[in-house]
Amino acid sequence: MLNPITPIKHLYALAAAPSGLDSAIIEQSEQALGVVLPAILYHYFMELGHEHCLINGCYQRLVLPLEVLGDYLLIGKSCDHDTVWGIALADLAQHNPMVMMSRNFDAIDQREVHWFGHLSLDAFLLAQAIVNGVNGSLAHCVRLYNFDGVSLPENLLETIAQVAEEIPELQQVHERFYQAHDFGVVMMVSLDNHQPTAFMMGSQDEGLFAQCIHQLTLGV
Repeated sequence: MLNPITPIKHLYALAAAPSGLDSAIIEQSEQALGVVLPAILYHYFMELGHEHCLINGCYQRLVLPLEVLGDYLLIGKSCDHDTVWGIALADLAQHNPMVMMSRNFDAIDQREVHWFGHLSLDAFLLAQAIVNGVNGSLAHCVRLYNFDGVSLPENLLETIAQVAEEIPELQQVHERFYQAHDFGVVMMVSLDNHQPTAFMMGSQDEGLFAQCIHQLTLGV
């Protein structure tokens, strides 16, 4: 199981000391909804609650205050409001439950809402921070898209592997996540039929960012 808090603090160059919500605020939210948060999410808010707008406010965002939708506790929404992420209420007692995703969450009949498995909670929190980071939350970012089929090399994953380490817990069918320099730099690759369609990278450290760009030789 991942500890998402430490790599997120390294990635965003945050102080080691907690910068989170007071436990009374978290517990008040729990009581209002009649739920008990999984330990990972509780401690995430305790450590990083005051930073959630930086870490989760750019592209996909964590839901604060928390909401309940049908049989799910909502914990995330996309910036265009077409996707939500949630944890089944029945799974909240698990230490590291699965985070589910829905794209038709606004159906009039809640029985028609479809939820699909996404990532475990620990992986979701880290992936969320990386996705938002490479989409503008980090000070230095680059985003390249393979619209013409030749802008990104076919061997991009092999090239990245020489510079960074994959984060296997975050791997999905159409996405790969990487980190270098102890989460000083993160990278994300979107895939279609195993071919790269987008490459994104971000860092708070300008020197490390420039170093990785040079090593990848992507012509940025």
